[in-house]
Amino acid sequence: MKTWITYLTSLFLALATALLLGDTTWILPVLSSLNSLAVNTGLLLALVMTVFSLPGAIASLRKDRAGGKLVSTSVAWALVTSVLLPLFTALISSAFPVVFPVSTTAGSGTIAPQYVTNVFQSAYQATFSGNLALILSVSDSFLLPVVILAFIIGLALKPSADVIKPAYITINSFSEVMFRIARALNYFGYIFAYFTAGYFFTLIYQEKTFFVDAAFSAMAVITPAALTLILLPVLYEIFTKGKGNPFKSLYRNIASQVMALTSGNYIFTLPFMQAGERYNDGVQKRIAASSSPLYYIIGHGGSASVATFCIISVIANVTGEPVGLPFCLVIALFCALASFAGSLACGFEIMFITVAALRMLNINLYSAEVTMLGLLPLLSGLGCLIDSQIAILGASVSARRMGVDMNPSYKDIL
Repeated sequence: MKTWITYLTSLFLALATALLLGDTTWILPVLSSLNSLAVNTGLLLALVMTVFSLPGAIASLRKDRAGGKLVSTSVAWALVTSVLLPLFTALISSAFPVVFPVSTTAGSGTIAPQYVTNVFQSAYQATFSGNLALILSVSDSFLLPVVILAFIIGLALKPSADVIKPAYITINSFSEVMFRIARALNYFGYIFAYFTAGYFFTLIYQEKTFFVDAAFSAMAVITPAALTLILLPVLYEIFTKGKGNPFKSLYRNIASQVMALTSGNYIFTLPFMQAGERYNDGVQKRIAASSSPLYYIIGHGGSASVATFCIISVIANVTGEPVGLPFCLVIALFCALASFAGSLACGFEIMFITVAALRMLNINLYSAEVTMLGLLPLLSGLGCLIDSQIAILGASVSARRMGVDMNPSYKDIL
């Protein structure tokens, strides 16, 4: 059975579980343990795939002198989406203003003034520690050092001499093994999807903030839907000059999008994403293996959009009046700027981008942004969902611009 069917089925079964058992005291601890099992498995595979697949992909691109076109296309796609998606969100938020609802976390804590600085310091220490064990130990939340190391190895693996060709062939063989494991994970990952989705829906159900304000909850869902169904497809058609079908790519990659939404963790989503790009979209292995880690670093336009929505609605809550359009656009631009450092706080991109943008704008909300913690699983999930869509469509754009795209038949997709 196709993954888009099995994963959606798991999603709805998990929702039913949360509605039926959400008021019990034992369901959340059980689902939390199962969620940890699923996420840790995905994170481990993501690490191993990056270590083996990215160097082979870089070496292959260098061999055929195709790296420049892939990087230029991917960077252009990431920059455009990172700027336009938050701006589009600002327009919607200005036209349909809502107020962020008060959650159970209101007044329960503060954001440390040095929070953003601490994130950068921790990232710097991990990246330049010179300690491989430390780099691997933090890779479940900070994959950037591994990506940099794999990139350097890939540059050296270019088969420009006979002595290096065996190493090049070996790393590509290991890369193929990783993609086959990821393919198998996609087939049976609907079980993990039930675990992550069950925990996701139960958290939202028990916290209750989502049900406080119907107008806010509706816009929190409608705004990302507009980005997914309107803006991203339009940008895709512009980049591909109308030669692709973005909706086909999105529905064929439902598996990775479900995992992104319910986990809120881009690294965990990587194996599902890369397997879907290769086997369902016909994207070359080297493009899938290199573009997805690249978007992990610079492709957080979805998280920036959700952060823009949150900041505008929190300010409206604090001031008691809607935020004007010019200021909404300024907030969007600063969120876009902060999103390029979003990979430093994987899983918490929304909170990091929000706090960083507020610091750059010199806005003091007296810790009113802490109220976002009540809805952080949903907000992180929505941001990661759009980020995964940016990566999926970006890989397809790169494949089409390089002239190596294929269109697998429906019976051959996962």
